[in-house]
Amino acid sequence: MDIRELRYIMEVAKTQNITKAANNLYISQPALSKSLKKVEAELGITLFFRDGNTIFPTDGGKLVLKWGKSITKDFSTLQEELQDLKSMKSGKVTLGIPPMISAIDFPNIILRFRQSFPGISLHIREAGARNLENAVLDGTVDIAISMRPVTADGLSELPLISDQIVCVTTTDHPFAQMQTITLQELSTVSFNTFPEGYAVHQQIICKFVEAGLSPAIENTSLMVDFLLQMSRLCGIPSILPAPCVSYFNNRGLVMIPFDPPLSWELCIVYKRNVYMSDSIKALIASIQRGIEPPLPMC
Repeated sequence: MDIRELRYIMEVAKTQNITKAANNLYISQPALSKSLKKVEAELGITLFFRDGNTIFPTDGGKLVLKWGKSITKDFSTLQEELQDLKSMKSGKVTLGIPPMISAIDFPNIILRFRQSFPGISLHIREAGARNLENAVLDGTVDIAISMRPVTADGLSELPLISDQIVCVTTTDHPFAQMQTITLQELSTVSFNTFPEGYAVHQQIICKFVEAGLSPAIENTSLMVDFLLQMSRLCGIPSILPAPCVSYFNNRGLVMIPFDPPLSWELCIVYKRNVYMSDSIKALIASIQRGIEPPLPMC
């Protein structure tokens, strides 16, 4: 017995007449009678008995009707919810964002997404890029903003932003007159940057190790404006992504690129070879449209 046949049984019980039920179901009376006999043969019970011109359910028929009301209702609800998903009227997406870049374009991106798809529940989770990669892998986050190169296996990436990590210092600092700065020159002073466990911190440490140098990190924080204020007040350089610096008030500060450059490339990461809902695809498209300038997908 399938859902179509169950609906036939429900209509026969409602009308108490085969002919009326067949007309309401837009099928022929012989086809409806044949379908009922088929179900009765499969179940091994009689579903209806006739009293004159009226049809009544048997005890077995009453049991089928009792569960049939719930089953057909649930099936209709399933069809409606599937249609809502298809038309983007419902759904849930969890987006992972590193705290230091959440202010860059993302409030507007999130606002526009929620306005465009009010039925989709969008949740935000903040953590470091590497922790977010693991969250995507274990399924607690659908997609995340991470820093290239992505280190976790099993993830695919879509390029998003390509820029540089820079040295930020006051205009009266000796570095301020330089066109570029090297790691060797930076190693002569202490500096501020993001905490351990964050991709920028890890990249800086790796570059120092590769150069055979020892970094002297003075302060760490996820708050870019705090680090910039520390640089402004204490004269301690900060090593930060250029777009993060540009977002905040950097009055009295200068940005000096590294030689060779320290790249800062953001990407959208998602789990490879898994189903991606239309809600997730819509969020990815919204992020790509909202970041200027957008970069093409790989």
